[in-house]
Amino acid sequence: MKDPVEVILEDDHDSLGKLLAELDGELATQNVPRAFELLDLFWARLAVHIRAENLHLFPALANASASLFSGKGNLPTFEDAHNILLRLRSDHDFFMKELAGMMKTAREIQFDGKAAGKYSEEFRKRLTVIGKRLETHNDLEEEQVYTWPALLFDEKTVVRLSERLQHELENLPPRISESH
Repeated sequence: MKDPVEVILEDDHDSLGKLLAELDGELATQNVPRAFELLDLFWARLAVHIRAENLHLFPALANASASLFSGKGNLPTFEDAHNILLRLRSDHDFFMKELAGMMKTAREIQFDGKAAGKYSEEFRKRLTVIGKRLETHNDLEEEQVYTWPALLFDEKTVVRLSERLQHELENLPPRISESH
């Protein structure tokens, strides 16, 4: 049975995956106004997800006693765990940088219908790169990192961690929470 940390974060991965697919579909049909709306929503939702991990999950794992990381079963060694967390943080930086760049371009062209249409294919290509890296990233989190809290911490600590994660995921920017 999955613990609450796994459930919350995997459910959010699923939701973000559906949103990314919807965004790609709107770009494919060149429904540019809706695509830009979804791009902004995806960017904000992914940022909130990343914030939750960076503020709560990753520090909890990074600050766990090295002696808890046995390197046996589903637990890596302490050094391997830290390397995985560094890789995931690097991915987070990549996602935010790429999506911020796409949003900047979207804002610059949103009032020029002709220019907006020609960017649909470029945006789809960029989203494909993001999507592939996100898939690998999510697999690493779901198959390893999200299982660690239940293996490292007592139930009370896991529940508190899941509550903090849930709170962050619900704390959307006002422009998003008011419109969705």
